[in-house]
This record gives sequence, structure tokens and C-alpha cells, in this order.
Amino acid sequence: MNVLIVATVLLVGYWIYEYWRHQRNVNAIPIRIHINGTRGKSSVTRLIAAGLRAGGKRTVAKTTGTTPRVILPDGREAAIIRLMGANIIEQKYIFRYAAKEHPDAVVIECMAVNPAYQWITERKFVRSTVSVITNCRPDHLDVMGPTEENVAMSLSNTIPSNGICYTAEDKYFPLLKKVAKQRNCKIYQIRPTDVTEEELSKFNYIEHAENVQLALAVCAELGIPRHIALEGMQNSHPDPGALKKYVIYDEGKTLYFYNIFAANDPDST
Repeated sequence: MNVLIVATVLLVGYWIYEYWRHQRNVNAIPIRIHINGTRGKSSVTRLIAAGLRAGGKRTVAKTTGTTPRVILPDGREAAIIRLMGANIIEQKYIFRYAAKEHPDAVVIECMAVNPAYQWITERKFVRSTVSVITNCRPDHLDVMGPTEENVAMSLSNTIPSNGICYTAEDKYFPLLKKVAKQRNCKIYQIRPTDVTEEELSKFNYIEHAENVQLALAVCAELGIPRHIALEGMQNSHPDPGALKKYVIYDEGKTLYFYNIFAANDPDST
């Protein structure tokens, strides 16, 4: 019996210490950007990180898309090897690593699907200063649904308290705005009209104007001039699942192939 009591006390003590250590790591990073949404999370994470690096901010980023990766302050990438599948506890270890790099900012893609886990990820793991919700589309309806509005409400779990949120969502922006007001969070809806076709053509893959405009808005919020942030984005490495076009010429015929396998929700496909 005494052994059980001692073991329980030690376990609880360890949990308290781990929570304290994680909060210390979080507080050590002044700018924390949490990316959520149905489509474009990985791309926007990379774009924001590239823009911040170009603007002189030491930045660590983490994506959860086609291939989970940590993007180092110098732009190099390290693959995340998962032995037991995806788990939101992974975010704790990302912050532990990031804090050792003494960055100005961390840009982290939300890896939770379950609405409760999205709430926990934001409130307990990330505590973002800036949030991004790319869009709200019908996806993972078995977990976040059954309706598209339920999906939007689920994604709103990462809107921070007393922070800032940027979104390209149109249909459910009133819902997101209502949640943001309840949390004393400033929310801004962006339009892709400021990004030209010429600017998009300088990416070495097919990037969406909404993603670029979201990233530029966040970088502007953090004091990075538009032209510097945009150039950094155009020169950055895309996500392995980024939309790409391949052209093959064969016996007088021109064949076009598009890599669209990362788009797996009904609206995008």
C-alpha cells in the first residue's frame, strides 16, 4: 500500500513538473503562431516561417501535412519519425526543442482533428499569440461534423484568448467573429485580391493566392515589409504535398499531370 501511495505521489509530481517545464518553454518564445483550417495549413505554415526568416526573425516551424517536419531557423528541415502514430503530445516535444534554439517565433500547424483535442492543443500546448484559420470546409465529418458549420465551430477552438486571428474563410466568418469576440481576440478576414498572378508565377509550384495573402498579413502584423516577406516565400521549399504541374511531351502530344493527392476533402477534390 505504501509503495502504491509513493508511486502515485511521484507520478503526480512528475506530471506537475512536466507541465511547468512546458509552460516555461512556451513562455520563452514571444511569438507563437498556430495554424488551423481544412486546406492549406502546411503551406501557410511554411510561407509564414519563410517570410519571418527573410525579415530577420529567428523562426522554428513544424508541419503535420504529407510528411511531418521541423523547419529549422536556417531553413533546413528535419523529418519527424513517429513510432506510434500521430499524437498531440508531440507538440510538447516541439516546444522543448524550439526553446533550445532561442527563436523569436514558432509557427506550428495544428495536428488535432477531434474538437476537444483542438481546444487542448491551443489552451495547454501552444497558447498562441497569433492564430490562423485558413478555411472551413467539410472534412473529417465523422469527427468534426456532421455539418459544415460543426467543422467551423471545431476549428474555432484554436482562436486564442486576448490574441489575434487571421482567416480567409468567407461563409463562416460571422461564426468565427462571434467566437473571437467572446475571447477578446481581434479577428481579420483577408481577401486574395492583393496578390498578383505575376507574383504567384514566381513560386516553383502552384500556390494559392489565399495562402500567400494570409501569410503576408501575418508577416505584416509582425513588422515584416511585404516585399521582403514575399521574396522569402517565393524562395522557400514547398510542402511535399504541394500542388505541382508536370508537363510531358511524347510523340507530338503534350500531357499534363497534377499532383493533387494532398487535397482530400470533398470540396477540394
